[in-house]
Amino acid sequence: MKMKSEPNALYVHIPFCKQICAYCDFAKVIYQKKFVNDYFESLFFELKKIPKKKYDTIYIGGGTPSCLPLDLLSTLLQKLQKKLKKNYEFSIESNVEDLNESFLKTIQKYGINRLSIGIQTFQEAFIQLCHRKHTLEQAINNVKLAAQFIENINVDMIYGFPFQRFEDVQEDLDILVHLPIKHISYYSLIIEPNTLFYQRYREMEDDKLQAKMYLYIYHYLKKHGFCRYEISNFSQKGYQCKHNLTYWHNQHYDAIGLYASGYLSNQRYTHTRNLSYYNQKQYQLEITSLSLEDQMFEEIMLYLRLDQGLNLNQFKQKYQVDFMEKYKEIVKKFEQQKWLKVSKTKIKTTLKGSLMLNQILLAFMEE
Repeated sequence: MKMKSEPNALYVHIPFCKQICAYCDFAKVIYQKKFVNDYFESLFFELKKIPKKKYDTIYIGGGTPSCLPLDLLSTLLQKLQKKLKKNYEFSIESNVEDLNESFLKTIQKYGINRLSIGIQTFQEAFIQLCHRKHTLEQAINNVKLAAQFIENINVDMIYGFPFQRFEDVQEDLDILVHLPIKHISYYSLIIEPNTLFYQRYREMEDDKLQAKMYLYIYHYLKKHGFCRYEISNFSQKGYQCKHNLTYWHNQHYDAIGLYASGYLSNQRYTHTRNLSYYNQKQYQLEITSLSLEDQMFEEIMLYLRLDQGLNLNQFKQKYQVDFMEKYKEIVKKFEQQKWLKVSKTKIKTTLKGSLMLNQILLAFMEE
């Protein structure tokens, strides 16, 4: 089996936040200076252990990377900038309230060329429900400010909040498409355990309303020049996220930081989620080796999220397996239901099928 083994992407996790959002289940801790200094000593130690190589893309996520002091952020960006190839994509996540000229000048100085802003919603009631700190006016003004420094801006949005009406999503979209942005990540709310939403609202998920909202989002954004290329991601032409495409193309990548996960030599590894352990350089890697069946399923799972679909010739070359022969009964079933569309070279979900992707993948998993 042929597999590209050299990672061309690096993920860097910054777990610190000024406040904890009510829906978030990521690895995060409230910002405290005594933890931050130890964390970065350990993070920089881990960065040194990476072989002397350069990446096409580096993505700094969290947590909230933008909550860091500017001197520490500058040191981090300076170290990472040295690990980039030419024609790179260098991304960082930010909260709305952290977007000021000092922060934007700093990230611009050290080569950041893609900024992802966590807005989630423009509705004041839902901003408060999420325990976010920004206002509608801040969101609009600060995105416009950021666009003066960084051209390639993504906005993260969520639909399907408890008590959210269809009209609320329409209002969010009306504001969104008039902002100077190139990319939109629009996620359905998943109420995760260990979150405040799970304690209060786990019985309130409405799949039918979420499906209605999603279809409206899809058509509205397409009409306004943001075409879907992955189930939850929409971009103007030429502004797809190169880093995330590494994941969806099932390619290998490196990752450093608390609870960071990477993929190398057909093994997935995950760091400890315990901050004390990490700060003592006890990364405690959990390593999962993927069987051939595991690898094929992940290939299917990831590519069916993409509008481009799965290339049948590429699948056969990579795994020495004829996709249409191995999965003919599943494909036949979902093609008849108009959930899958098949050509001589590709298989992909239809728009209706993308709403039913979990059921499609369950069938492939059982196979």
